[in-house]
Amino acid sequence: MKVYTSIIFWMRAIACLSIVMIHTITTTFYKFDMPNEGYLLRVFQLLLLYATPMFVFISEFLLAKHYKTQVKEGFVKQKLLTLGIPYIIINLGLAYVYGHPSNLTEYLDSVKFMMFHGGTLTYFIIIIFQFYALHMLFAKHLVKLNPLKLIAYSLIVTTLFWAMRTFVDAPEVWYLNWLWQREGWMIFIGWLSYFLLGFYMGYYYEALMTNIQKYTKYIVLGTIIVIVITLINYLSGWLTLVDSKRIDTPIYVTMIILIFFLISSYVKYVPKFFILISNYSFSIYLIHYFIVHRLGTLHDHPIFNILFTFTLTITFSICIAYVFNQFKLGKYVVGGIGNVKYDKFYQSYKNNLVD
Repeated sequence: MKVYTSIIFWMRAIACLSIVMIHTITTTFYKFDMPNEGYLLRVFQLLLLYATPMFVFISEFLLAKHYKTQVKEGFVKQKLLTLGIPYIIINLGLAYVYGHPSNLTEYLDSVKFMMFHGGTLTYFIIIIFQFYALHMLFAKHLVKLNPLKLIAYSLIVTTLFWAMRTFVDAPEVWYLNWLWQREGWMIFIGWLSYFLLGFYMGYYYEALMTNIQKYTKYIVLGTIIVIVITLINYLSGWLTLVDSKRIDTPIYVTMIILIFFLISSYVKYVPKFFILISNYSFSIYLIHYFIVHRLGTLHDHPIFNILFTFTLTITFSICIAYVFNQFKLGKYVVGGIGNVKYDKFYQSYKNNLVD
């Protein structure tokens, strides 16, 4: 009987749903004038900004948990097929849908912007590939170093990188200026803390889950403090950017991840709905952007419009992913879907085979 890791279902599903909700709220802002509700919705959006960093964290966490300092034979080829091809195809589609090209030259410019300049949400796949490269190059060395110190240093580096982009004017020289542009999102420096956190939490997963409950009050208190600081930064007007590239995001995401692991240490059961969303999470991420901004106004009240848009976007994304994955090459177009069956998971859960 298979052993399942419950935290992965929770993190994939909630990160996926959070990303769709973020974009649903954004598109609703384009359609409604809502000064009071809008402020609260922006705060809600702000609190969901762990989503994309969590996806890149998961990629390294799973790699370290399953293969430690190695990767399986054929790993690179597999990832180039299952991540690289969808990256190209989805960007080709987004370049047409959102680039509004009137001729081939404009379309190719739009493709270039989407694919090589961080023009859309698919940039996270480039970050994941960099994580894989970092793992293959440095994993054997990282296990010899102090995890807590290295994670702390990486948090400083990551925070300083986003601070540089926020508070320092971009230099005019081209070989530095790009770091302040959208291309700067696509390099691992601004995501380094999630790589190291994912590596060490995956590599030492068993020890982590055995001991994490000892630190419950510190994790909970730390999370509350970080949330309050993040809200103060926004509400005071000091950091008004609602984006995962804020200077307070690295520590905020770190604490949210710790909360996920802490809860998972107490609760091993995962409802059927979250296993479903987890199975479809990659496809939903890739497909939903074609839908969420194209549905129009679905209700006169912004809150109901958000609920309807969110629900339909998730539903249509799942249906499209399911249809494409009925064909042999479908997973290379919209991303593959997981094959975890709830019944099998539940059997493992009843036999205490969920870690």
